[in-house]
Amino acid sequence: MSLARETFKEITIYDWVLLVVLVLVSISGSFLVRGIASTGDTVRIEVGGKLIYRLSLSEERTVEVRGPAGITRVEVKGGRVRVADSPCPNKLCVRQGWTERGAIICLPNRVVVTIGGDAEGGVDAVSG
Repeated sequence: MSLARETFKEITIYDWVLLVVLVLVSISGSFLVRGIASTGDTVRIEVGGKLIYRLSLSEERTVEVRGPAGITRVEVKGGRVRVADSPCPNKLCVRQGWTERGAIICLPNRVVVTIGGDAEGGVDAVSG
Protein backbone atom coordinates (compact mmCIF):
# COMPACT_ATOMS: atom_id res chain seq x y z
CA MET A 1 0.00 0.00 0.00
CA SER A 2 1.26 3.49 -0.77
CA LEU A 3 2.14 6.04 1.89
CA ALA A 4 -0.61 8.40 0.70
CA ARG A 5 -3.32 5.74 1.16
CA GLU A 6 -2.03 4.84 4.60
CA THR A 7 -2.01 8.48 5.64
CA PHE A 8 -5.50 9.04 4.24
CA LYS A 9 -6.83 6.07 6.22
CA GLU A 10 -5.46 7.58 9.45
CA ILE A 11 -7.40 10.83 9.00
CA THR A 12 -10.32 10.99 11.43
CA ILE A 13 -13.55 12.95 11.36
CA TYR A 14 -11.98 15.39 13.84
CA ASP A 15 -9.19 16.12 11.36
CA TRP A 16 -11.78 16.96 8.69
CA VAL A 17 -13.72 19.17 11.10
CA LEU A 18 -10.53 21.01 12.04
CA LEU A 19 -9.68 21.52 8.37
CA VAL A 20 -13.15 22.95 7.60
CA VAL A 21 -13.00 25.27 10.64
CA LEU A 22 -9.56 26.57 9.62
CA VAL A 23 -10.70 27.22 6.05
CA LEU A 24 -13.81 29.08 7.28
CA VAL A 25 -11.74 31.20 9.70
CA SER A 26 -9.30 32.07 6.90
CA ILE A 27 -12.05 33.10 4.51
CA SER A 28 -13.95 35.14 7.11
CA GLY A 29 -10.70 36.83 8.18
CA SER A 30 -10.02 38.03 4.66
CA PHE A 31 -13.54 39.50 4.41
CA LEU A 32 -13.16 41.14 7.82
CA VAL A 33 -9.86 42.82 6.88
CA ARG A 34 -11.29 43.94 3.55
CA GLY A 35 -14.30 45.42 5.33
CA ILE A 36 -12.30 47.44 7.85
CA ALA A 37 -9.46 48.55 5.57
CA SER A 38 -9.51 52.31 5.52
CA THR A 39 -11.48 54.03 2.83
CA GLY A 40 -11.72 57.73 2.38
CA ASP A 41 -11.37 60.62 0.05
CA THR A 42 -7.71 61.42 0.59
CA VAL A 43 -4.45 59.90 -0.66
CA ARG A 44 -1.38 60.32 1.53
CA ILE A 45 2.04 59.78 -0.03
CA GLU A 46 4.96 59.39 2.35
CA VAL A 47 8.65 58.81 1.71
CA GLY A 48 10.74 57.54 4.58
CA GLY A 49 7.93 58.33 7.04
CA LYS A 50 7.61 61.98 5.97
CA LEU A 51 4.37 63.19 4.40
CA ILE A 52 5.11 64.49 0.90
CA TYR A 53 1.62 64.82 -0.63
CA ARG A 54 -1.98 64.83 0.56
CA LEU A 55 -4.22 64.57 -2.51
CA SER A 56 -7.96 64.31 -3.09
CA LEU A 57 -9.24 61.11 -4.70
CA SER A 58 -11.74 63.18 -6.67
CA GLU A 59 -8.98 65.09 -8.47
CA GLU A 60 -7.10 63.39 -11.30
CA ARG A 61 -3.39 63.90 -10.86
CA THR A 62 0.01 62.29 -11.44
CA VAL A 63 2.86 63.05 -9.06
CA GLU A 64 6.48 61.98 -8.90
CA VAL A 65 8.17 61.42 -5.56
CA ARG A 66 11.87 60.91 -5.05
CA GLY A 67 12.92 58.07 -2.79
CA PRO A 68 16.32 56.56 -2.02
CA ALA A 69 16.19 54.34 -5.13
CA GLY A 70 14.87 56.97 -7.54
CA ILE A 71 11.56 58.42 -8.71
CA THR A 72 8.21 56.72 -8.08
CA ARG A 73 5.25 57.92 -10.16
CA VAL A 74 1.82 57.79 -8.48
CA GLU A 75 -1.46 58.31 -10.39
CA VAL A 76 -4.83 59.30 -8.94
CA LYS A 77 -7.79 58.84 -11.28
CA GLY A 78 -11.47 57.97 -10.97
CA GLY A 79 -11.42 57.66 -7.19
CA ARG A 80 -8.55 55.16 -7.29
CA VAL A 81 -4.79 55.30 -6.96
CA ARG A 82 -1.87 53.27 -8.29
CA VAL A 83 1.90 53.30 -8.51
CA ALA A 84 2.43 53.67 -12.25
CA ASP A 85 6.22 53.30 -12.21
CA SER A 86 8.93 52.75 -9.65
CA PRO A 87 12.66 52.04 -9.74
CA CYS A 88 12.37 49.01 -7.46
CA PRO A 89 13.62 45.70 -8.93
CA ASN A 90 10.52 43.47 -8.50
CA LYS A 91 7.94 46.21 -9.12
CA LEU A 92 5.46 44.63 -6.69
CA CYS A 93 4.00 48.06 -5.97
CA VAL A 94 3.34 48.60 -9.68
CA ARG A 95 1.82 45.12 -10.09
CA GLN A 96 -0.64 45.83 -7.27
CA GLY A 97 -2.54 48.01 -9.73
CA TRP A 98 -5.41 50.36 -8.98
CA THR A 99 -6.84 50.38 -5.47
CA GLU A 100 -9.66 52.21 -3.72
CA ARG A 101 -8.70 51.37 -0.13
CA GLY A 102 -5.77 50.38 2.01
CA ALA A 103 -2.18 51.07 1.05
CA ILE A 104 0.46 50.49 -1.60
CA ILE A 105 3.98 50.11 -0.28
CA CYS A 106 7.25 50.25 -2.19
CA LEU A 107 9.81 49.02 0.33
CA PRO A 108 12.99 49.46 -1.74
CA ASN A 109 12.12 53.11 -2.41
CA ARG A 110 10.46 53.69 1.01
CA VAL A 111 7.29 55.08 -0.58
CA VAL A 112 3.93 54.48 1.14
CA VAL A 113 0.66 55.46 -0.57
CA THR A 114 -2.31 55.32 1.81
CA ILE A 115 -6.00 55.92 1.13
CA GLY A 116 -7.97 57.22 4.07
CA GLY A 117 -9.57 60.18 5.75
CA ASP A 118 -7.77 63.27 6.91
CA ALA A 119 -7.74 62.18 10.55
CA GLU A 120 -4.24 61.98 11.95
CA GLY A 121 -3.39 59.10 14.26
CA GLY A 122 -6.77 57.38 13.88
CA VAL A 123 -7.51 53.70 14.20
CA ASP A 124 -6.70 51.64 11.12
CA ALA A 125 -7.09 48.02 10.02
CA VAL A 126 -3.79 47.05 11.62
CA SER A 127 -4.05 48.73 15.01
CA GLY A 128 -7.76 47.97 15.40
